[in-house]
Amino acid sequence: MALVVGAGCAHRVPAVAADAPAPVAHVVPLPRSMETRPGELRISAAVAVEGGSAAPMAGRALAELLATLHIATTGAATPLRLQLVDDAALGEEGYRLVVDDAIHLSARTDIGLLHAVQSLRQLLPANAGPEYRLPRVAIVDAPAYRWRGLSLDVARSFLPVEYLEKHIDRMALFKLNRLHLHLTDDQGWRIEIKRHPKLVEIGGASAVEGGRAGYYTQEQLKHLVAYAQARGVTLVPEIDMPGHVQAALASYNELACNDVANLSTYSGVEVGFSVFCLEKPEVVYPFVRDVLEEVLAIFPSREIHIGGDEIKHPLYADFVARTAAMVEAMGRTPIVWEEGSVAAMKPDALLQLWNDGYAIDAAVAKGHPLILSPCSYLYIDHGNYAGQPGADWCRAEGVPLARVYGFDPTPYRTAVGVEAALWTEFVHTDAAADDHLWPRLAAVAEVAWSPAERRGYAGFLRRMGALRPHLDALGIHYHAEPDLGWADAEDAH
Repeated sequence: MALVVGAGCAHRVPAVAADAPAPVAHVVPLPRSMETRPGELRISAAVAVEGGSAAPMAGRALAELLATLHIATTGAATPLRLQLVDDAALGEEGYRLVVDDAIHLSARTDIGLLHAVQSLRQLLPANAGPEYRLPRVAIVDAPAYRWRGLSLDVARSFLPVEYLEKHIDRMALFKLNRLHLHLTDDQGWRIEIKRHPKLVEIGGASAVEGGRAGYYTQEQLKHLVAYAQARGVTLVPEIDMPGHVQAALASYNELACNDVANLSTYSGVEVGFSVFCLEKPEVVYPFVRDVLEEVLAIFPSREIHIGGDEIKHPLYADFVARTAAMVEAMGRTPIVWEEGSVAAMKPDALLQLWNDGYAIDAAVAKGHPLILSPCSYLYIDHGNYAGQPGADWCRAEGVPLARVYGFDPTPYRTAVGVEAALWTEFVHTDAAADDHLWPRLAAVAEVAWSPAERRGYAGFLRRMGALRPHLDALGIHYHAEPDLGWADAEDAH
């Protein structure tokens, strides 16, 4: 693999003292199997990268890692081998990482090798130094679930492209692979639809009170899609319908029923009051088709989220069924919030479970796959602790780190994965988003990746605590989590 990396600190320096403690393997999420062996591997100047020409994602990540640590690539140094192998046991995302007298990364796929590079990144320091000491370790790893993600609400309060890029990099470090963008809601419409320009001219100019307005052009979103793909992250768009549509109604009044008087933009936090006029199918469904066609031209994700939450209407089930069928006819798979289970849909339509007590058994019996986002465990717009200002409607005590980590997805037999949600009614800045996301999103990553029988909160705290410098190096304004001993974080930030 040809990698162009600056030599940086390529000079030789004195070795670490012989009695220095051996390095420890700290990896989050916890690998399926990790065996630590006596001794260590020292790297002072360079590695000789071998193989991997067919793995562009892993190659890019490795080049970035070596450049950050000022490790040169030469022929006379520690071997670092990347290899694509035909090993069915690793699946599509699994990998092997062995550190002995060399560094060996192997996987069936580019994405598997990318995950191996991310684990290597965690084994190495976050910042450049004169010498690096790696534990001798053998890791065999693969995820428990294929869907490991975050639903990020950019509709209530807008988040800029630059923040989303940083967030994608942070997700990739922890092997999270789905970023679900909640692009539309009552308070704002964030995606350019060229056939209906007023959606962003009017709907994109509003936001929740105290939040940020704005919208993404189609070119910006295509850029983000490519940026995420290069880092093993799939962007999943959501257009929330037929409720949560006040921004759309304010932009195109004809989408509302004739007796609706409120046609203004909205900045409040209440929900459940807006709906497309489903009695005007000749107006609503052509609009829905227009929007979906443009959305699908931007986002290549197999799954497309069509919302469907918090609405009671006699034609609701018909709308969900018709819109889901529209998505299917366009060659994609629909996702609907749990309430959509009342609609007649193909069994492969995904349901996103957000209400802990929702009766989902009938939908499971039909074969519908589930994305698990129960609010009392995974709605991280709720406080890191009881009393933190913001949302508390699902769990008054907040959703602290230990609560997130304690979620067990195994009882849900059709689950394809786990997804946290950050709603932004009360999260209006990049720093506030960071505070709600981290370190809780790392716990979500471990819940979704690591086998439940191997996980333990005490072990997670030890490993996550050791990775704090990596969060610092990424510029994350994380929560001062007392369980991790990070009480000084406010001063550091």
